Amino acid sequence: MRQLYHTTELIGIKDKNITLTKVFQRETHIEVQATLDYTPPKCCHCQGKQIKYNFQKPSKIPFIEIGGLPSLIRLKKRRFQCKDCHKVTVSETSLVQKNCQISELVKQKTAQLLLNREALTHIAEKLAISTSTVYRKLKQFQFKDDHSTLPEVLSWDDFSYQKGKLAFIAQDYETKKIITILDNRRQTTIRNHFFKYSKEAREGGEIVTMDMSGNYIPLIKTIFPNANIVLDRFHIVQHMNRALKQNR
Repeated sequence: MRQLYHTTELIGIKDKNITLTKVFQRETHIEVQATLDYTPPKCCHCQGKQIKYNFQKPSKIPFIEIGGLPSLIRLKKRRFQCKDCHKVTVSETSLVQKNCQISELVKQKTAQLLLNREALTHIAEKLAISTSTVYRKLKQFQFKDDHSTLPEVLSWDDFSYQKGKLAFIAQDYETKKIITILDNRRQTTIRNHFFKYSKEAREGGEIVTMDMSGNYIPLIKTIFPNANIVLDRFHIVQHMNRALKQNR
């Protein structure tokens, strides 16, 4: 067991070169102002001596929850200038990757919530980031390309990852294991993917669940000739609730 002496360690910032200057509690989030400063290393271009220059404009970095509220770090990074080649570089930190605005802790939390099968929109709202950021993290997961078998019961659906854009997802209905995620839900894209599986694997499919739109019905009959199509109960209940509200 080790003792934690610094506020930065308490909130999860391991870089000792970061110093917190001010903390504000806004109506919707916690805002932390901080600086990144350290002794300049040798110039990465000519190995010459660098001197401290000035601070960069503060970067807005989404961070994990502090006290139950979303947090934002406004980090001012020290800039260095080489005395020989006069080129300017910016200090780097383990808190966030170079040329990136999302902290590593938020990326780790996003991956954890994705593994817990939480909805993309829920993750984005919880961590105060965009849905497209969550989707990019989801795309980094490596799925094994095993086209030899398919589950007997498949679940097809689509989800929004950017405004006006829908992606396609297929998963094992029983285990909830993700089979594939496609960038779009065009029938050509879906058909080309599932035709990578053998005819025997596709003929083994018994049930495919889907929403009530009906767009996938002709496609499912082509890919899985022996499968029965079942409407997802979630969409049935959702449709009934909408009808009930209209009647009210």
